[in-house]
Amino acid sequence: MKKHIFTALLCALSLCAQAQRISRQYQNESLSKVLEDLNAVTSDYTIYFIYDELEDFTVTSSFSNLPIKEVIREVIGFYPMKVTYDGNRIFIECTQKEDAKVIGRVVDESGNPIEFANISLHGAADPNSSDRNSTYINGGVSNENGDFVIPCSEKRIMLKVTYVGYKTVTRHVSVGNIGTITLLPETYMVKGVEVKGEIPQYKAVQGGMTVDVQHSILHDVGTADDLLSMIPMIQGSNGKFEVLAKGEPEIYINNKKVRDPSELKQLKSVDIKSVRKATD
Repeated sequence: MKKHIFTALLCALSLCAQAQRISRQYQNESLSKVLEDLNAVTSDYTIYFIYDELEDFTVTSSFSNLPIKEVIREVIGFYPMKVTYDGNRIFIECTQKEDAKVIGRVVDESGNPIEFANISLHGAADPNSSDRNSTYINGGVSNENGDFVIPCSEKRIMLKVTYVGYKTVTRHVSVGNIGTITLLPETYMVKGVEVKGEIPQYKAVQGGMTVDVQHSILHDVGTADDLLSMIPMIQGSNGKFEVLAKGEPEIYINNKKVRDPSELKQLKSVDIKSVRKATD
């Protein structure tokens, strides 16, 4: 029997459907302008936010006939945002109060945007030091347009971009707009064995993200433990995982909470149908 893995963050966000429905299409639009637009079209709520705090975050999204609370969840995506509902008021704020940000875009060899690429920021005392000697600072994931914005208090960092089926890119950069990062395809190897298959298709769903394991390269990566380390926004191994900039997740297999990390080693990736990462 194929199994499902479900990861849930330890924070909760309670959303419920409302009567008014909204349809919109945004292409590389400032989150501040998007929220202004949504505030203008909704009659049920007033949206409060600090314009300058959210201006650097961009939104590329298209949705139809969604209630406002699902719309909010759609446009903030995996950005480090806190959403608070108080009656008919919606408060949105960035949870990481840094003036500086690492801003960039991830594309493939043909210039097409790569969504759900993992971007992690690391500090290194010596620009020539290896990844093993670096300290994790913050992380994020690219959006539908390949864009990412990650708050960072350091002036210079080591940036690491990963995506299954592509070569990892590591660069030492100054914090700010670093431009476009191009990922090149590579043969994927697991424990010396070549793994062949389709690049996994990640899909944003209500409350998170899902990936079909059964019909992608992830099907043959080894164990559930190996698989989880390849999911966007998740890093770690040997049963110890962390969601970038969020903390330790809870992990469920077929709706049963994993309490013994060895379960992830025992479950083979070929027996996993899908993985869902939830933010609520």
